Amino acid sequence: MTDIMQTAKISSSLQVGGLSFLSSVERSAEGQISQVVPLPAGIAGAVSSGGVDGLAEGHGLVQNDVINVHWTVGDVPMCRRGVTVDGATATAVTFDNSPAAEGDALPAEDTEVVVSKQVPIITAFAGNDVLMIGIESTQTAFADFRATGASVLAKSLPAGEAWSWWTGLATNPMAGGAVAKVVASNGSTTAATLSLGVLYNSVA
Repeated sequence: MTDIMQTAKISSSLQVGGLSFLSSVERSAEGQISQVVPLPAGIAGAVSSGGVDGLAEGHGLVQNDVINVHWTVGDVPMCRRGVTVDGATATAVTFDNSPAAEGDALPAEDTEVVVSKQVPIITAFAGNDVLMIGIESTQTAFADFRATGASVLAKSLPAGEAWSWWTGLATNPMAGGAVAKVVASNGSTTAATLSLGVLYNSVA
């Protein structure tokens, strides 16, 4: 029996120094994954002494929700991820670092932030099998490729800027990892769509 091969392509166009550059990379393998997932709008607030306050009434967050906290330093997006809500009021959430969160340390009190509930995307593959991958969000977002209990690859995604990798482009950033899901969150107050495509060797 002949395996049916899937083909993926990444094309790019650059204009630098008055010159134009075009490139195209193709890879083929048996398996592919395609996910297009809505990310609900985040909620604006500010860091408080014990969490985030200044949230809009009806924010919908409750105790034990797992959230990400987004902010920027200059133009650089930052994210404290995997924060468990200990308590919620009409306009605030409180939390500590138990269980321990990941990512960037929270900024100073009164820093403006966007709080988003995590969106888990169930999609399993071995990092060593990946030949090509691309991910993009229509708004600023964060995507964490996770094995059971640990992060394999965490990526900040500026709005409309796709991240990609393919074999032959430096070291595989997911090498040795067994991705079980992608946990994403929206870093803006506008609803977003996250798109993920993976090409991988699915036949041993």
